[in-house]
Amino acid sequence: MRATLWTVVLWNLSGAGLALAQEKTEAPKPAESQAAPPTPPPETKPTDAATANPEPAKAQKAPAAAATRGPFQSSWEEASPDEKALFLEAYGESSKLIRERWDKGTADERKKTLRWHPVLGARPLKHHWVSATPEERAAFLESHAKTLQKVKEAWDNASPEQRKTLALEHPYFARKALHQPWLLAIPQEKIAFLMAHPALSAELKTRWERANEWQKRWYTKNCPGLELANGKPWTETSTEERAIFLDANPGIAEKAREAWQKAQPEMRASLVRKWQGWPLKAYQSRLEKTGQPLASAKTKTTRPAPPAKPPPSGGKK
Repeated sequence: MRATLWTVVLWNLSGAGLALAQEKTEAPKPAESQAAPPTPPPETKPTDAATANPEPAKAQKAPAAAATRGPFQSSWEEASPDEKALFLEAYGESSKLIRERWDKGTADERKKTLRWHPVLGARPLKHHWVSATPEERAAFLESHAKTLQKVKEAWDNASPEQRKTLALEHPYFARKALHQPWLLAIPQEKIAFLMAHPALSAELKTRWERANEWQKRWYTKNCPGLELANGKPWTETSTEERAIFLDANPGIAEKAREAWQKAQPEMRASLVRKWQGWPLKAYQSRLEKTGQPLASAKTKTTRPAPPAKPPPSGGKK
C-alpha cells in the first residue's frame, strides 16, 4: 500500500516539474513577439518604398490646386465681394430690387438685415446704396435668398470670359465713400489705408522684420493667426495677418486710426482705392488708361443670358 502511495506522489511531482519546465521554456515567446514590430520584416520594405514614391507627385500637385485663381474664375461661393457686387450691377432687375430695398429701409433695418455679419452688422449703415461698399452690397444680396439665387444662377451660366466682359462694361464703382469708423473697417480696408501712408506702413514692416525671438514668441502666442515664430518674411504675409499685426502694435494702429477719423468718407475711399491688392484693380486700371474699352469688349464676348423665369401658374390671373 505504501509503495503504491509513493508511486502516485512521485508521478504527480514529476508531472508538476514537467509543466513548470514547459512554462519556463515558453515564457520568452511573448517578449520576442513584443520586440518584433519595431523591426519590419524584409518583405514590407518594398511596399513602404512603393507607397512613398507617389508622395512627391502629390506635393507637386498641391500648390497648383491651392493657387489663387484670377478674377471671375472661381465659383460664386469663392468669389470676392468685389466680384459679386460688380456682377450684381450687370443685371439691372436684380440690382434695382436690391438697391431699392437698401435705400427704402432705415439704418436700423439695414443693420437688422446684416446682423449675422460680425463686422458689417455693427456699422452705422446710414449711407445710401451708391456709397455702400462691395462687402456691404454682397452681404445685403446674400440676405435675400430669392434674388441671390437668380444672380448666382446667372454667374454659374456665364463663362469666366463673359464675367470679365461684364466688369469692363460697368465702371469700377467700389468704395466711393467709407462711412464706417476705423474699428469697423475690414482688414483689406485697414491695410489699403495704411499703404496710402508710407511712413506708417514702413514702420509696421520694420516691427515685423526686427522682432527678436522673445517678441516673435509673444506675438505667436497672444495673436492667433500670426506666424512670426517660424521666421515667415513680411512679403509672404496675407492681408489678414498684416491687419492682426497692426492691431497688435497699438502705437501704429492709433496713428492710422487718427488719420482715418480726420479724413472725410470720400477721402478715405480715394486713398483706399490706390491699393493694388483689390481683386479687380487690374480692370480699374484698364478703364482709367483706355477710357472706353466697352465697344471692343462687347464685340468679343456675348453677354450671358439671364436665368429663365418659371412659367406662370395657370390657376392665377
